[in-house]
Amino acid sequence: NGRWVGPCPPELQGLRYVEQLLIARNRHSLCVAQLSQGKQRYMTANAIIFGQPVARMYSMLPPPRKEIEECLAILFVGTAKPTDEDISRTPFIVRHSVVLRALEWLKLNHPDYYNISISQAHLAEYPEDEPPVGVVYRKRDDVSGENLAVNQTDIEHAVETGECSFVVHGLCSDEFVSMTYDQKIRYAIRYFDNGGKAMYYGHEKRPQ
Repeated sequence: NGRWVGPCPPELQGLRYVEQLLIARNRHSLCVAQLSQGKQRYMTANAIIFGQPVARMYSMLPPPRKEIEECLAILFVGTAKPTDEDISRTPFIVRHSVVLRALEWLKLNHPDYYNISISQAHLAEYPEDEPPVGVVYRKRDDVSGENLAVNQTDIEHAVETGECSFVVHGLCSDEFVSMTYDQKIRYAIRYFDNGGKAMYYGHEKRPQ
């Protein structure tokens, strides 16, 4: 159908989600991710994506670290706060060499990147041992009737060792664009607590 663009080059393979954010010229969404961990250290990550009212184009990449807070929020749900080892297994740890290699390849080979500037100073702002944004901890009690569906859904994709799985539940429609940052976070929490089975569409003119 004329849409095949060829195999993905090695420089762009295996990019973690946060690394994809760092090399994207166009920023038009907010990702709210929830890391879930069970008693046996099984871990998985789920996310929903909200459209942003105004897309942003970058001429210098990666963007400053402070701007990533506008498009990424991370929640951690477990019976205890995450350890450094737990965090290292998430798709939200930046590898400087991987990001730099991807940007250098894009600048040489992609027509939309030929005139970008690669900022070593911005890249240095991102730690390689923790996410670029804070992780909000939410304590999970033992499995109960209310949250059983959430735990069962997590187990299907969870892994005990290595980098945890990452599942995007869906792209929210344009009607959510008018929500504030805090409203989107609250909506995401309700969505995850509901087991990720259905979106809630209110009837109020303004989102609650």
